[in-house]
Amino acid sequence: MHAAQVQSWPEGPRYVTINDPPAPLDSQVQLRVLAAGAHQVVRSRASGAHYSARELPHTVGVDCVGRDETTGKLYYCFTLQGGTYAERINVEKSAVYPVPDHVDPASFAASVNPAMSSWMAITHRTSNLPKNFTAVVVGATSASGRLAVRSAKALGAGKVIGIARNATALEQVKGLDDYIILRDPIAETDFSKLRDCDLILDYVYGDATVQLLSSLSRSKKPVQYVEIGSLAQRTVEIPSSLLRSFDLTVRGAGAGSWSIPALHKELHTLVPTMAEWELLPARSIPLKDIETAWNDTTLATEGRVVYTL
Repeated sequence: MHAAQVQSWPEGPRYVTINDPPAPLDSQVQLRVLAAGAHQVVRSRASGAHYSARELPHTVGVDCVGRDETTGKLYYCFTLQGGTYAERINVEKSAVYPVPDHVDPASFAASVNPAMSSWMAITHRTSNLPKNFTAVVVGATSASGRLAVRSAKALGAGKVIGIARNATALEQVKGLDDYIILRDPIAETDFSKLRDCDLILDYVYGDATVQLLSSLSRSKKPVQYVEIGSLAQRTVEIPSSLLRSFDLTVRGAGAGSWSIPALHKELHTLVPTMAEWELLPARSIPLKDIETAWNDTTLATEGRVVYTL
């Protein structure tokens, strides 16, 4: 069968022929892979930079949508053991989650990984959010930000406010109850709509974060801030006086702040919930073309890149 493997870290993935997997163990299921996402963690592992992938040869991929050919059932799979860019894979039954047949495999494979960031942030990096809480998504027009709106609503938000620079794109984000356009300079942005917010999910970070938090300095209610991404800046100075001026909890969310077993537990809820969402558009690339497509940055402009078999 065919797979995408890295045999030398500097060279990147190659389309190769490997042995078929053996018959699955009683604890496993064998999937015929249909679509596998090209997420940032996948690219990091394929470069040898990620802690979870240091041995060669390395089969690319951490998740996929595949079909159990013995039963015909469709599953989503997430695993850091082995790789998912292969025609067939054996996976532990504890790492697969049923997907309804009406779901498009490519769009689903494109969407689950970015949705994890907000879902895990809310379920594992917040505490005691009030009923019908108000959530703010900074970077709401990004792929993960769009799905964060859905996650917040599914997990109890009564109101979601989006923040981004592009007004036209903000207007098109489904599920938002209101939005704020970031101005240039940031100091000219009006954050007054956020006075009653309970939760901030930040995919942007940087100067906008400082200005936003400063606008809440007289907040009379607890605010939980969770940093998830840094699309704008990786570092920022938050004045010490700001941290003392109101009831502010600052946390980060990522695979180091929550555990992989916790993620597997949440996927039992996230996967069926997402099956009813409007998913991200996918740019499907045949796996046989991975050697030419891997470094083509223009492909992502047409949707999240997914390799299909």
